[in-house]
Amino acid sequence: MKVFHFHVPAEATRREYAVYVMVARHRKTKAVKLYVGKTGDNREGCNPVISRAGNHLSFNPIHAQSRNHLGAPENYDFEFFFTSFGPYVPPNRSRNGIELVNEMERRLNVLAQETFGKIMNPLKLSRYLMRAEEDRRSRLATPDRMARLKALVKTVRRYIQENMNYA
Repeated sequence: MKVFHFHVPAEATRREYAVYVMVARHRKTKAVKLYVGKTGDNREGCNPVISRAGNHLSFNPIHAQSRNHLGAPENYDFEFFFTSFGPYVPPNRSRNGIELVNEMERRLNVLAQETFGKIMNPLKLSRYLMRAEEDRRSRLATPDRMARLKALVKTVRRYIQENMNYA
């Protein structure tokens, strides 16, 4: 009988708006797949990153994006990398956090695709944006926030290169 262990940093238990990259590595083929996501959604609620990670493996298909994409997550080992953008605020008080995390997820998705190529959930930029909306979103992508996203992608890339024999 084996005994297993995993570490959950305190930061992963906070109710904050966060974006993350999940790295899934197939145990036999060593194939690596990536998923970009966020905590905090467009409705009431925001779960900690650790809850979101668990939901990825849920048997509820509404929450289980990894299970939906991978089919059999028990054949994979997982690593999660994340950064957060402040505490959750109920949408009836402010939608600023939701709008920020949505934009940071879009930007992270694009950065991940530029860095790694194919990911499990590529962003679909099929909708035309009015110039005012495009400008508003651009203002959310401050140099500091973009540096944090780039640091996240760099950390994931370094981890994959050092631990997973991936380009």
